[in-house]
Amino acid sequence: MAVNFVLTEARDVPSGDPLGRTWVGWDATATDDQMWEINRGVWKLGDRVDRERFATLSFDGRVQVVAEIDGRTRHDVDGVTKWALTGQVLRPGDPVHDALKGTPVPRHRNPVGYFDTVALDSMPAAQRADLQPRERVTMVVTWNPKRWNPDNWAEEVYPSNVEAVEAGRVLRDRWSTGNRKTGIEPGDRVFFLRQGVEPRGIVGSGIAASRIFPDEQWDDERAGEDANYVLIDWDTLLLPDDGLPHPRLVHNIPEGGGWAPQASGWVVPPAAATKLETLWAQHLGHPQPLPQRGAPRQGWQMDPARRRKVEDAAQDRLMAYYRDLGWDVKDVRHGNPYDAIATKGDRTLWLEAKGTETNGTAVIVTGGEVQWAREHPGDCMLGILSDVTFLPDGEVDPATGTFRVFAWGPDNGTFTARDFDYTPTDIHRQD
Repeated sequence: MAVNFVLTEARDVPSGDPLGRTWVGWDATATDDQMWEINRGVWKLGDRVDRERFATLSFDGRVQVVAEIDGRTRHDVDGVTKWALTGQVLRPGDPVHDALKGTPVPRHRNPVGYFDTVALDSMPAAQRADLQPRERVTMVVTWNPKRWNPDNWAEEVYPSNVEAVEAGRVLRDRWSTGNRKTGIEPGDRVFFLRQGVEPRGIVGSGIAASRIFPDEQWDDERAGEDANYVLIDWDTLLLPDDGLPHPRLVHNIPEGGGWAPQASGWVVPPAAATKLETLWAQHLGHPQPLPQRGAPRQGWQMDPARRRKVEDAAQDRLMAYYRDLGWDVKDVRHGNPYDAIATKGDRTLWLEAKGTETNGTAVIVTGGEVQWAREHPGDCMLGILSDVTFLPDGEVDPATGTFRVFAWGPDNGTFTARDFDYTPTDIHRQD
């Protein structure tokens, strides 16, 4: 059996509390450790509790916190003997935690009750280790700047958040989960998807730091209602231009259904979540995805910011090359499967720029870029700026790099599937 304490909504307690608490009850934004410390006492308990191995805290009819008991302490309150349990909170991944967390508990009038856990109580350590742990859930929260951008949040607050995380700070924030009210636990994975306006794509990742909880509605059109939120410890935030582009998500993870969820709080299918972790790690320039659990990893977004500077340098070089040849060149890099349009008379060329710190033998091209080149044979040009180096201030050294221009077409080189790795051949070189 396990002893269960039924919690109600958080409330203040009078001064002089024997455990020094100022409040007790349920708070979805609190951690499991905080909830246990606040609610492990003080209760009227008989000797029966001494025979129990586990204790749980429940709210709204389901187990929310699981602990392993190692003792109890006595406290006399207004002449009544009460008790507080001592013990260790069990973490996600512990088989007992994962077996009990979220399970329904019997309804009782008494806030202290017991329910059957015989199979867990008597389980040998070896068998307990063999239980299947709860799989980490991956959720996507969304942001559409057309719908929410109070006080120029996108232009002023968000860039400062990006800088803070890049500098190594762990940034805790809350975000709406749409209609989703349950199914997320501290330690679950969260990705941040920018929608609505270009550039679209994944711009952040982090770890859930709370369960889902209600609070004041963010949407002014629904004032007076509650919205659902989760606290997130961000390990990576990118500027929109540095994000994992929407076309790459669609091409590499078709399980995403077009990567246009109708609302925040979409739980990604396990197969798609695995692909997303790998694709995100590749985009950030890391060989391995983030470990399954643990504190947010700091500073992951340095590589995309550096890569963007290289790509910008490549585009500047490509546009200058065609302008010097007398073409009228327009920058259209956002939201298109090409970076610029060059026109001269009645001729139009579609320009694609790629920059790299490597020797540039092969470059990554997206499925959308490949499709556009196939639909416009003979009119697409590829500029590659390779061997780029950086100055001590973190900016691209304009005196470095080898620049080449190729006729860009899927049959003018060799593809290796990833997004695609494209290796051009010198026979199609134009410069």
